Amino acid sequence: MTQNCVTLRIPATLDSLAGAQAFLRERSTALGVPELLLGRLELVLEELVVNIGSYAYPDDEGDMEVGCEVLREAPGAPAMLCIILRDWGVPFDPLGKETPDLDADIESRPVGGLGIYLIRELTDRCEYQRNGDANEFRAYLRMEDTQ
Repeated sequence: MTQNCVTLRIPATLDSLAGAQAFLRERSTALGVPELLLGRLELVLEELVVNIGSYAYPDDEGDMEVGCEVLREAPGAPAMLCIILRDWGVPFDPLGKETPDLDADIESRPVGGLGIYLIRELTDRCEYQRNGDANEFRAYLRMEDTQ
Protein backbone atom coordinates (compact mmCIF):
# COMPACT_ATOMS: atom_id res chain seq x y z
CA MET A 1 0.00 0.00 0.00
CA THR A 2 1.23 3.50 -0.67
CA GLN A 3 2.49 5.87 1.98
CA ASN A 4 -0.69 7.98 1.74
CA CYS A 5 -2.98 5.01 2.32
CA VAL A 6 -4.34 4.77 5.86
CA THR A 7 -5.11 1.18 6.78
CA LEU A 8 -6.89 -0.79 9.46
CA ARG A 9 -5.57 -4.19 10.50
CA ILE A 10 -8.24 -6.45 11.96
CA PRO A 11 -8.87 -10.15 12.55
CA ALA A 12 -9.86 -11.96 9.34
CA THR A 13 -13.29 -12.95 10.61
CA LEU A 14 -16.86 -12.20 9.61
CA ASP A 15 -17.25 -10.38 12.93
CA SER A 16 -14.83 -7.72 11.65
CA LEU A 17 -17.15 -6.63 8.83
CA ALA A 18 -18.95 -3.83 10.73
CA GLY A 19 -15.66 -2.31 11.89
CA ALA A 20 -14.19 -2.52 8.40
CA GLN A 21 -17.27 -0.85 6.91
CA ALA A 22 -17.23 1.95 9.50
CA PHE A 23 -13.52 2.54 8.88
CA LEU A 24 -13.95 2.60 5.10
CA ARG A 25 -16.96 4.91 5.27
CA GLU A 26 -15.08 7.34 7.53
CA ARG A 27 -11.94 7.28 5.35
CA SER A 28 -13.78 7.55 2.05
CA THR A 29 -15.89 10.46 3.34
CA ALA A 30 -12.70 12.22 4.48
CA LEU A 31 -11.25 11.65 1.01
CA GLY A 32 -14.26 13.30 -0.64
CA VAL A 33 -15.87 10.19 -2.08
CA PRO A 34 -19.37 11.06 -3.37
CA GLU A 35 -22.24 9.76 -1.26
CA LEU A 36 -23.59 7.92 -4.32
CA LEU A 37 -20.57 5.59 -4.27
CA LEU A 38 -20.80 4.61 -0.61
CA GLY A 39 -23.44 1.89 -1.12
CA ARG A 40 -21.39 0.21 -3.85
CA LEU A 41 -18.27 0.61 -1.74
CA GLU A 42 -19.85 -1.13 1.24
CA LEU A 43 -21.17 -4.01 -0.87
CA VAL A 44 -17.77 -4.57 -2.50
CA LEU A 45 -16.09 -4.49 0.90
CA GLU A 46 -18.64 -6.94 2.34
CA GLU A 47 -18.00 -9.47 -0.42
CA LEU A 48 -14.22 -9.20 0.03
CA VAL A 49 -14.30 -9.45 3.83
CA VAL A 50 -16.65 -12.45 3.70
CA ASN A 51 -14.32 -14.22 1.25
CA ILE A 52 -11.21 -13.53 3.33
CA GLY A 53 -12.96 -14.35 6.61
CA SER A 54 -14.30 -17.61 5.20
CA TYR A 55 -11.35 -18.94 3.19
CA ALA A 56 -8.00 -17.22 3.79
CA TYR A 57 -7.05 -19.08 6.96
CA PRO A 58 -8.65 -22.54 6.85
CA ASP A 59 -6.48 -24.05 9.60
CA ASP A 60 -5.71 -21.04 11.77
CA GLU A 61 -6.57 -17.47 12.62
CA GLY A 62 -5.06 -14.49 10.88
CA ASP A 63 -5.43 -10.84 10.05
CA MET A 64 -6.54 -8.73 7.14
CA GLU A 65 -5.77 -5.15 6.33
CA VAL A 66 -8.27 -2.72 4.82
CA GLY A 67 -7.37 0.57 3.21
CA CYS A 68 -8.48 3.08 0.64
CA GLU A 69 -6.96 5.92 -1.26
CA VAL A 70 -7.84 8.28 -4.08
CA LEU A 71 -5.64 8.06 -7.17
CA ARG A 72 -5.30 9.78 -10.51
CA GLU A 73 -3.54 7.54 -12.99
CA ALA A 74 -2.57 10.48 -15.23
CA PRO A 75 -3.02 14.25 -15.20
CA GLY A 76 -6.59 15.01 -16.19
CA ALA A 77 -7.70 11.41 -15.65
CA PRO A 78 -10.76 10.88 -13.44
CA ALA A 79 -10.14 10.37 -9.75
CA MET A 80 -10.45 6.73 -8.71
CA LEU A 81 -11.18 5.40 -5.24
CA CYS A 82 -9.01 2.35 -4.65
CA ILE A 83 -10.14 -0.13 -1.99
CA ILE A 84 -7.28 -2.36 -0.88
CA LEU A 85 -7.60 -5.60 1.06
CA ARG A 86 -4.59 -7.65 2.10
CA ASP A 87 -4.34 -10.95 3.95
CA TRP A 88 -1.52 -13.37 4.71
CA GLY A 89 -3.54 -16.51 4.18
CA VAL A 90 -3.69 -19.16 1.50
CA PRO A 91 -2.61 -17.81 -1.91
CA PHE A 92 -5.75 -17.23 -3.97
CA ASP A 93 -6.39 -15.17 -7.08
CA PRO A 94 -10.16 -14.61 -7.18
CA LEU A 95 -9.86 -13.00 -10.62
CA GLY A 96 -8.56 -16.29 -12.01
CA LYS A 97 -11.97 -17.92 -11.53
CA GLU A 98 -14.24 -18.26 -14.53
CA THR A 99 -17.30 -16.04 -14.76
CA PRO A 100 -20.30 -18.01 -13.52
CA ASP A 101 -22.89 -19.09 -16.05
CA LEU A 102 -25.82 -16.94 -14.99
CA ASP A 103 -28.11 -18.66 -17.46
CA ALA A 104 -27.52 -22.13 -16.01
CA ASP A 105 -30.22 -23.79 -13.96
CA ILE A 106 -29.75 -22.99 -10.26
CA GLU A 107 -29.42 -26.68 -9.35
CA SER A 108 -26.60 -27.23 -11.84
CA ARG A 109 -24.51 -24.20 -10.83
CA PRO A 110 -21.47 -24.78 -8.63
CA VAL A 111 -21.48 -23.07 -5.25
CA GLY A 112 -19.48 -19.84 -5.13
CA GLY A 113 -18.18 -17.38 -7.65
CA LEU A 114 -21.06 -14.92 -7.58
CA GLY A 115 -19.35 -12.59 -5.09
CA ILE A 116 -16.37 -11.93 -7.36
CA TYR A 117 -18.75 -11.54 -10.30
CA LEU A 118 -20.68 -8.93 -8.31
CA ILE A 119 -17.46 -7.10 -7.37
CA ARG A 120 -16.44 -6.96 -11.02
CA GLU A 121 -19.85 -5.58 -11.98
CA LEU A 122 -19.80 -2.90 -9.25
CA THR A 123 -16.26 -1.64 -9.89
CA ASP A 124 -14.44 -0.09 -12.80
CA ARG A 125 -11.41 -2.35 -12.43
CA CYS A 126 -10.01 -5.03 -10.11
CA GLU A 127 -6.47 -6.30 -9.61
CA TYR A 128 -4.93 -9.13 -7.63
CA GLN A 129 -1.32 -9.84 -6.84
CA ARG A 130 0.62 -11.98 -4.44
CA ASN A 131 3.27 -9.87 -2.70
CA GLY A 132 5.62 -12.15 -0.79
CA ASP A 133 3.36 -13.95 1.66
CA ALA A 134 0.37 -11.61 1.19
CA ASN A 135 -2.68 -11.64 -1.06
CA GLU A 136 -3.52 -8.10 -2.18
CA PHE A 137 -6.80 -7.26 -3.89
CA ARG A 138 -7.54 -3.80 -5.27
CA ALA A 139 -10.92 -2.59 -6.48
CA TYR A 140 -11.20 0.74 -8.28
CA LEU A 141 -14.31 2.92 -8.48
CA ARG A 142 -14.42 6.08 -10.59
CA MET A 143 -15.39 9.04 -8.40
CA GLU A 144 -16.58 11.32 -11.21
CA ASP A 145 -19.75 10.89 -13.23
CA THR A 146 -21.31 8.64 -10.57
CA GLN A 147 -24.96 7.83 -11.09
